[in-house]
Order: sequence, then C-alpha cells, then structure tokens
Amino acid sequence: MDIIFFIFLAVFFIGAKFFIKGVNPDYISHKQTQCINGFFVLLVFMQHFKSYIKLSDGDMIYDAIGKWNGQLIVVPFLFFSGYGIMLSITKKGKPYINSILTKRLPKVWSHFAMAIVLFIITNLIMGKRHRLMVVFLTFFGWEGIGNSNWYIFDTLVLYILTFFSFRFVGKNYKAGMYIMGLLTLAFIVTMSFFKQPYWYNTVISYFVGMFFALIEPHFRKWISSGVLNYIIFATIGIAAIVFSSRDKGKITSYEVFVLAGIVILLALSLKVRFYNPVLSFLGKYVFEIYILQRIPMIILKDFIPNKYLYFSACFAATIVLALLFRFAEKGVDFLIDGKFLKKKVPDKAGQ
Repeated sequence: MDIIFFIFLAVFFIGAKFFIKGVNPDYISHKQTQCINGFFVLLVFMQHFKSYIKLSDGDMIYDAIGKWNGQLIVVPFLFFSGYGIMLSITKKGKPYINSILTKRLPKVWSHFAMAIVLFIITNLIMGKRHRLMVVFLTFFGWEGIGNSNWYIFDTLVLYILTFFSFRFVGKNYKAGMYIMGLLTLAFIVTMSFFKQPYWYNTVISYFVGMFFALIEPHFRKWISSGVLNYIIFATIGIAAIVFSSRDKGKITSYEVFVLAGIVILLALSLKVRFYNPVLSFLGKYVFEIYILQRIPMIILKDFIPNKYLYFSACFAATIVLALLFRFAEKGVDFLIDGKFLKKKVPDKAGQ
C-alpha cells in the first residue's frame, strides 16, 4: 500500500506546471479542481480499501498518513462543491436556487438510491440480510448496509440548507451567507447528539467554499499583489494545521484543522497547475467511484488472497462500474429534467 500511495502521489504531479514567480491564474478553475478531486478520490479509495485487508509492514506509512489526515480527504469535495454552487447562485440567481430542490437534489438522491439497490443485491448474493427499517433509512443515508452513507446524507442536507438560506433573500447574498452559517452551525450541533464526529466535522468546508466564492476576486487581487502575502497565507495554514492536529479530538480543534487544510490546498493550487488526463477522468467520476467502490471490495474480498491483485481488481471493477453507472444516471436525469415532455426547438442557427 505504501508503494501504491507513492505511485498515486507521483501521478498527482504528472503534467503539473509550477509557478515560481506569481500565482497560477487558474488555481480555482473547474479543470484544476476536477483534477484535485480526482487525486483525493484515489485517497478515499485507499482509505476504504484498508478496512478490507490485514495491514502489514508495507502499509505503515500510508496507514500513519491516513490516520493523521482522517476526514481531511473529503474536504476538497465539499469545499469545491460549496464554491461552485455559490458561483451559480450569484450568476443565475433565483432560477438556479429553485433548481437545487427541483433538479440537483433529486438527481443526487436518485443516483444514491440506484447505488443502494446495487448494495442490496450485493448483500443478498453474499447472504447478508438487513431489517426493513435499516434498508429504508439507508435510502436517505441515515443508516448503511455496507455502503458509504454519511457523505451523501450531509450533501443532501447541505443542499436543503442552501435552498432555504438563499430562496428568500433576493440578491442579498451576504444575508444568505449569514443564514447558511447559522444553519450549518445548527446542523453540526444537532448531529453531535446523534452521530459520531465524522458525520459532521467537515461540513463547515462546504460553507467556507460558498464564502470563498464571494470574496475570491478580492482574495485573488490580494494574493497576486506580492510574494509576502502568499508567504503569510501559506504560513498561517501550515502553522494552524500543525497546532490543531495535536488535539483533533475536540470539535473546535478539528474545525481549525479542516480550515487549515483548505488554506494549504489553496496555497498549493496557487503555485501548481495540476492537469493530466488520468486525474481529470477520475475527477469527472468522483461520485460514482466514491459511492460504488465498496461493492467490488465486498464481493472480491474472499476470492483474491493477494492484496495487490485484490486492490487492482477492485480498482478496475470500480472504474467499469462507474462508467456503466453514469450511463444509467443519464437516463434518470433525462426523466427528472422532463426532457421527454419537451419538444426540441432549433436554435437561431437552425442546429
């Protein structure tokens, strides 16, 4: 696993362009963030894979790194999601806000529900049975039947909170952010009574992403005005993550740890432009890879004793599943968008 981890790390920098002077003008572009997400979904795959094998001396480095960063590997997904949604809100306004509940949330939930059906079938094949109530709650992410559930549950809740935060404030996006901040805090506190910390200790990164979308033009101007500003920014992130990591058991320390992780990620992106087709591909299929990867791990666990062959088979099977699943998703999205009821009207070019 250590070897695989370092291979993945090397892949991350293939095709990278370094900015010794100045900053990367595309540091927060879709192309850049998709590649970053592609790398982190690899880390998620490795993190989940560890729970299906017996660790050895050749796994110690990655195991130590994984224990240290913990939930930090999902922070980019939430941060970039919040950032992208806030950009869409400011550009498209009320129609987009309404679409969060009418299109975005139904699509994500339906894709998740499709994956749950696959897990139900997998468990039946493996001879596992679950109580009806557990299965029912699994469709909403509150329970799990071997699938990854907390991240989807949080995502769905954050979409709902976003809708109610911005639906009635017009173009007063600052007011919407105040509401979103309060609702996010309320969600964290409420979840602390019902679930373990990993269910809620990273959701703040979604809110931070939304906030960053509003201040990004000012940040870009500030960070580009001199190397000293970049040094200050990066130093704050490094210092914060070092000190907060000493006591991550406290929720306040962990939130600082998450924020510091975002700062370091931005600092790295400002100096390195990441792009290669492998990461771009993986970043395009983050949801599918994230939600389906446990199925091959469950099915193949007792059939392939060699962990390296097991890893390779699981990874290959996950990619194939992701491609097939995306095809099925398009059919569901077609129905949700209501395109089957609409008559296509040619554009002005007659195309």
